[in-house]
Amino acid sequence: MLVTREADYAIRCVLEVARAGHTNATRVALAQGISPTFLGKIVQSLAKAGILATRRGVGGGITLAKPPERFTLLDVIEAVEGRLAIIECLRSPEGCPHAEECPAFPYLELAQERLRDALDVPFADLLRTPGTVPASSDELAAGLELGGGNGQRARRRIRTPDPAAGGGA
Repeated sequence: MLVTREADYAIRCVLEVARAGHTNATRVALAQGISPTFLGKIVQSLAKAGILATRRGVGGGITLAKPPERFTLLDVIEAVEGRLAIIECLRSPEGCPHAEECPAFPYLELAQERLRDALDVPFADLLRTPGTVPASSDELAAGLELGGGNGQRARRRIRTPDPAAGGGA
């Protein structure tokens, strides 16, 4: 599964808006090196999903539609991608004629569930702890089982791209 450029740009856009508080599409496009036309499409999708709020005219621009604690990284990705699935038959298993007899299906389903759980982190966590991720899949699973989600998971530091250098999310 590959997160598309559109999802990457959506994440970077929301980060930029969250950090600025109130901005406009031109500033976001310049700061993140995103085509203004493509960014416009992304902003529309994020606004339709209730993540961003837009207003035209004097004093207009882009803001978060709700606090970053109330939406997740997964919500941002799915706002532009649709339901995240590692394989098409997991998007709508009832539409897959082979799901019942497919020996790989349960494993793919488990992998998808784990991926979705890993991305189901409040967006506020990205703003508070840049460069940290769960220390291991076992610690992530333990945190989820113990109700330790929403930023309470074990974490480790990783290198993150310098936003000023135009790195990815």
